[in-house]
Parts: sequence; C-alpha cells; structure tokens
Amino acid sequence: MARIEKERIERIKRTVDLAALVRSRGIELKINGKGFKCRCPFHEDKDPSLSVNPEENLWQCFGCGAAGDAIRFVELFDKVSFREAVKKLSVNIPPEGKSPARPRAAHPAKGAPAPSARSVKLLTRVIDFYHTAFAEDARAREYLASRGIAGNDLFSSYRVGFANGTLTNVLPEDGDIISGLKEIGVLNDSGGEFFYGCVTFPLYDANGNPVSLYGRRVDGMQTKGPDHLYLPGGRRGLFNREAAKSNREIILCEAVIDSLTLLSAGIHNTIPCYGTNGFTPEHLELFKRQGVSTIYIAFDADESGRIAAGGLASRLESEGFFARPVDLPEGQDVNSFFSLTADAKRKFTELIDRANPKEAVKEKMEGEACETVPEGPIPTEFGFTAGFAGRMYEVRGISRADGKLKATVKGIGSNAGKKRFHVDTVDFYSARSRGFLCRGLADLFCEPEGVIAADLSRLIEYAENWREPVAEAPSAASEMSEADKERALAFLKNPELLSEILADFETLGITGEETNKLLCYIAAVSRKMEEPLSVMIQSRSAAGKSFLQDTVLSLIPEDETIKYTRLTDQALFYKESASLKHKVLAIEELDGMNGAIYSIRSIQSSKKITIAYTGKDPVTGRLKTEENTVEGPLMIFITTTAEDIDGETASRFVFLID
Repeated sequence: MARIEKERIERIKRTVDLAALVRSRGIELKINGKGFKCRCPFHEDKDPSLSVNPEENLWQCFGCGAAGDAIRFVELFDKVSFREAVKKLSVNIPPEGKSPARPRAAHPAKGAPAPSARSVKLLTRVIDFYHTAFAEDARAREYLASRGIAGNDLFSSYRVGFANGTLTNVLPEDGDIISGLKEIGVLNDSGGEFFYGCVTFPLYDANGNPVSLYGRRVDGMQTKGPDHLYLPGGRRGLFNREAAKSNREIILCEAVIDSLTLLSAGIHNTIPCYGTNGFTPEHLELFKRQGVSTIYIAFDADESGRIAAGGLASRLESEGFFARPVDLPEGQDVNSFFSLTADAKRKFTELIDRANPKEAVKEKMEGEACETVPEGPIPTEFGFTAGFAGRMYEVRGISRADGKLKATVKGIGSNAGKKRFHVDTVDFYSARSRGFLCRGLADLFCEPEGVIAADLSRLIEYAENWREPVAEAPSAASEMSEADKERALAFLKNPELLSEILADFETLGITGEETNKLLCYIAAVSRKMEEPLSVMIQSRSAAGKSFLQDTVLSLIPEDETIKYTRLTDQALFYKESASLKHKVLAIEELDGMNGAIYSIRSIQSSKKITIAYTGKDPVTGRLKTEENTVEGPLMIFITTTAEDIDGETASRFVFLID
C-alpha cells in the first residue's frame, strides 16, 4: 500500500476551508465571536457545542469531546478511514506551488499577538465587577458550596466572579466600552451578558494578563445554553498556571471546577484543561518552561475520560514527561470524588501514589533523590520544620511574651532546580506582620496569598504547641571539664567567631542588620572591661529596637543583666555596692528614666556613684549622715524614640539609628 506523503497531509490541513467543509455536510454554522458554532453531528446535541476556529483550521466539541482538523472531521462524519478521508480532500487542494487561499494562523501559545492594553483593561474591570457581584450575591457561593467548594481566601485569590446580570446596569448606553466588550465577547451582539447565570473564573497568559474567562452555569438560574462557556475564539490562558512554577508534579484535571475542588482541599499543584481534548500547546509550553517532570491526569472516570487520559499520557510521555492517568472510581470525577468520599484527601493521595509508585518516580528522575516534604511539624534543635504541597518552612527562635508569638520563618522554594529562600521575623499574632511575610512567601512560591495565608494558619498552630526542650540542670557542685574548656577556647579563637555570633542571631529571629547586631553584642561583652561601651538605639515606634535589645540580652548570662522599664531619680543610689559592677544595665525607654539619667552619666564617668543621706542610729536613736556607694563600671543599653538627646547624655553613647 502506497504511503501518503507528509507534505500532502500538511497541505490539506493548511488549505482546506474547514468552515466550508462543515457547511458542505448540511450543517448550519452560526457566527460566534471570531469563529463559528453549530450542533455537533457526533452526539445528540440540544444546544450548539461544536466550535470551529477558522484561524487555526481546527474544530472541537465541548459536549462529547470530539476534536481535530479537516481530515478527522471527514473520517468521523463520512465514516471512512484516514486514507480515504485524505483522498476525498485531495480533490479540492490547490496545485503544488500555488499559494493557498488562506494560510493557517499560528496557535495563540506560539506566536499569537499579545492582548491589547485596551482589552486587558476592559477584561480586568469585568473580572473585578464580577468578583464584587460574587461577594454580594449569594447564589454563586451557594452553588459552589453545593459542590463542596468554600473559602473566602480561595475565592479572593482566584478572583472568582458571578455574572448575575448587573453588569449592563452600570455600562453607558453606547460608546467605546460597549463596542470593546462586544469585541472581546463579554457582551453578545444584542448587548446581553455572554456569561449571564455563570460563576466565572479568569484565565491568564504567561505575562499575567487576563486573556479569557471560563463560566460555569449556576444551577437554578433558569437560563438556557451550555453549562460550560469560554470567551469566543481560540482557547487562551490557563487557570492556576502558578502551580507549574513551584511544583515538579502537576495534577491535570478535566475542568476548572475539578481543580478548584483540589485547591479547596489544600492540594495546590493542579491545573485544568479545556475538557477531555482541551490540552493545548499553552499547557505544554508552560510545563516545559517551568521544568515540570511528572503529570497525573485526573480525568472523569467514564469511557471518554479514560480514552482521553490514556491518549494524553502517551503524548506527554513522547514529550519527555512522566505521565500517568489517575484511576478514579467508576462514573466519578474529581469533584464528585471529594463530595462523596470520606477522608477524600488521603484517599486521593493514595490514588496518586498508586498511579505513580515511588520506585517509578525514582527511575524516571534518573537516580535523583526524590525529595518529600512532610505535612506535620518535625522538631529541630531551635524550632520545627513543616511542609505543605511542596512548600517547605523552617521556624526558629519561637518566643512568647506580652501577648505576642514571635518567630523567624524561612520559606524554601526552588526554581529550575535551584533553591530559593525568603526569611523574615514575624509576630504570628499581628495581622500586619503576617501580611508582610505572606507577600514575600507568595512571591517565593509563586502562589496566591490566600494559599500562603492558609499555610501560616497551620504554622501558628504548630508554633503555639511548640515547647522548648528542657535541658537538665547542672549540678551546683559541677565544674567545667577540661574538654569543655578546650571547646570554649577553640570557639573564642575561631577566626569565624563573628559569623558564628551572627548565625546565633539568625537562629533567635533577627535577620539582616549585621553591623548593629555585632556592635550591640560586642558592647554587651565589653561590660567586663574597665572602659565599657554603652549603646543607645534610636528609632521610630514599632521598628524592632526592643526586640534587638532583648535578643542581645538573651545571649548574656542572666545573672549579669539587669533590665528596667522605668527608673526613679534616686533608684540607682540605693543599690548594693557591687550589684552593678561589670553588668549590663538595660532600660527599655529613655523617657522612663526621668531624673535617673544624672546617676547614669555619673557612674559612666566616675565608675561609681555615692549618696549621703540622713538616717537614724539604731542604738542611740540620733540622726546621722550615712553613705552608700554603688560601684561600676557597667554597660548601659537604652532604647528611645526621642529625636533630640541632650549633648551631655549623647556624648556617652554609641548611637544606632534605625
């Protein structure tokens, strides 16, 4: 049997007018945006669900899933073989060398022009309007709740909307906005809302621009038309494309509702297709560009879904991916599985593992270690680690004081095989503090802030339950062993000593500000010297000066630090003689010292302060003059928000200005 030349096949695909071919089979086409639609001849189709894209010369039915080019259409409609279909179509193609009447346009993912600024602006405004309507009109939320999908953070992160018919109420009667919305397909030719009665989901391109919308008909709206709607024209944009940036494994679903179900359950590495035959070159390009290695195909567990999943797995394998269908129970899709199954998340994870045993993963990754991230907290020497859907966190320096829960959180991500980090100190009980951390981690993991906020909620719970390991108290009679002395001397002689100290600060929750941290620590150590340094940290309120002071003090033996919130004028004069000698005296706020600043300056200059006071002799009962001397030297450590410090006081301190 003679082989059909590849060039001949490509010329048929390129030059046959697909719209004319469909009409030649007695099928009526109606204009639908930049393409056409009609009732599908391959299944009982009450409403037009077959789309013809003349730019790409492709067709697809969103009802039964059938799709293809001109050759495939003739195969199915005329019920002939591939060879016979090519023979039939060869009659109408132009002779070799003659330019075709209409060249085939490139697929949007491979060279389509970028969306215009005007269309992006209009679509963004529509998305925002629909999102507001979603928040105000409970019908769409009730519909999603009936499908087991809930969570305001989730809805906000993905800008879920509702086309409830109010958009046209706020539009001008005529003008550029109306024509622009008709051009992109948000309004139909008669000026009505294309997505009326649908819960809507924005679809974005690689540059983060909204390029399309997906609409799912809400039950009970009494509207006619298909349940699934997209803006007219070629399929553009993806839902949750950020998942491919931070995950090497992707769960590919059949529809947006399925992916949203997984997201609602805390499984974030999911991206939907446009139906069973809706895997586009844009998906493929994204997965290759972001280094995705493994793809699980969780299509519906019916005949068309299994056939499509098997074919797509083979195609992805040929592209270099490790791809496996997920075997859902008969007749179920992802959404119904989570709605009907107890402990669905765990059981779905088991289905994923069953589709891709760990041994197969290791073999596919060519010996690479397969990194797994545990869900629960794992205690460490300084805190704990935890991971959620591939996002790894280290939490250190946990402290509880004054109604605060502070810690240092380190997010660990990867991009193209390279590890990336984001480290910040957070007060878990402060919404403002959590907000800053949330934005930084969202950028690191390329996830919506709602996803990261959910992670932080779990980290708060782990931090609240964390308890510092209790060390055995040393015996009162114990002395430092020779081995301990050698280790201590080796530490002090270490040329990287300052780096070791900075690492301790990192562990305790202070990142950055290396110079300030070292200066404060060295000043605190100088208490042992005859001329110790004194430090004053000057900054605005809530800038972290008290936290730095407390952290430095935590590195000094407790019996050698004294901290006061407030001092009265004569308080230091009545201390015991040696109670301040070679100690650190820390004051939380300069304003709380009142007249005591005089005694502070005196002990800094003279290394002692002396007061003469009148007392009564316990034997004779007569009044007499007594003296009390408090010895120095000592290191003074003060924080302040005051902008103007008198010169007499300022001259005795090293200033840190934050």
